Amino acid sequence: MPDSPDSLEALLPLSRIVHSDETFDSTIQYVVELAQVGVKGCAMAGITVLERGGPTTTAATSEVAKRIDRTQYETGSGPCLDAYRQQVVNRIDSTDSDERWPEFSRTAVAEGIHSTLSLPLVVGGDGLGALNLYSEEQSGFDELGERAGLLFAAHASVTLANARSYWANAALRANLEAALESRGVIDQAKGILMGRDGCSADEAFEFLRRASQRANRKVHDLAQEIVDRSRRGLS
Repeated sequence: MPDSPDSLEALLPLSRIVHSDETFDSTIQYVVELAQVGVKGCAMAGITVLERGGPTTTAATSEVAKRIDRTQYETGSGPCLDAYRQQVVNRIDSTDSDERWPEFSRTAVAEGIHSTLSLPLVVGGDGLGALNLYSEEQSGFDELGERAGLLFAAHASVTLANARSYWANAALRANLEAALESRGVIDQAKGILMGRDGCSADEAFEFLRRASQRANRKVHDLAQEIVDRSRRGLS
């Protein structure tokens, strides 16, 4: 059985994402928006990931999707959580009658959602989260829709893994650059103190450390102040 043309067309933009042009949050938001368009029957979509404080919806195409997801997080039970934890596909053809996740289904019905499709986001056996698709119709996702959703989730998983890796490395680079810059300023301040007071490098740093404690300020900030004063004195 062929995949939906819409789902195949929606996959193309995923491969064109340039992470340097997007933030991690904007990349995830783009993925859920493509899912809503690319999977037949989908009225809204969201992505669940596990953060330090627990599972959370990092991106969604509507506030309704966020509210439905929140019910799962509050109760600890729901199709997207099980899809994430067990790395399985969970499809609810009718939230009006499905009994597997009663609280979730009640919330979905109250919000006008009558069928759902939850797909694990997995790369190399590591679970990244779950893609949650919601339909306003009974049996909104048929076998073809599930196939399209699985295809989309597989490609979305790679996109998200790459984005997470890119931005983690970018943050590390930024932290290293900041640390090197801070060290450079501190070394300059130490040199100024050594030249002014005739002290050793260790004594100059000890002076900075004690001054920072007395003033309740960062060593880097005090060092920058010393460097700035010295430059003004030379100008």
